[in-house]
Amino acid sequence: MEKKRKWKLMILPASLFLLAFGLYAGYTMWEQGNLQGVKGNSDSSNLKNGGQTVAVFQEESEHENYSTVGSFIHEFHIKYNDTLGWGRIDSVEWEEQREIASEIIAVLATVKTDNTALQADFDTISNYSRTIEEGNKDKKILLQLHRYFHDLDIEFNSYNKTNDYFNVTKYKDPENG
Repeated sequence: MEKKRKWKLMILPASLFLLAFGLYAGYTMWEQGNLQGVKGNSDSSNLKNGGQTVAVFQEESEHENYSTVGSFIHEFHIKYNDTLGWGRIDSVEWEEQREIASEIIAVLATVKTDNTALQADFDTISNYSRTIEEGNKDKKILLQLHRYFHDLDIEFNSYNKTNDYFNVTKYKDPENG
């Protein structure tokens, strides 16, 4: 009788462990699946307007960190979340922001798009980035840069993990209205 009771007591922790592991594994696979559309699947992150390419890197350019323009937008949205979000804009690391701005300028110089609204957004982002790269310590410009990448991530990549939308971009995804 004692063995039966011990066996029952061992089943509960083992079952809870298996449940927790299953939930963690399932969540991890779900997250990776969500990022596939942003990082590696150019069909979902770069093709809009009935299959016409909205923005691509010029053929002669190489961007090891960004497989698509969509992944570039997403990665910089994350960088700004990590460096400015949740109150971090009150303690800006200006040298880090200058490096981020320099990278944005370099990458955008190799992006090709026929979409005039998207090009206007990229031009605005480049201009703001140049201002930061030149050493201007204006938090309002950083805030705008973050908002541009945030809204472009929503419009260009169909990012939907937020209720915030700042409506600063001219580009609007035709599939979302």
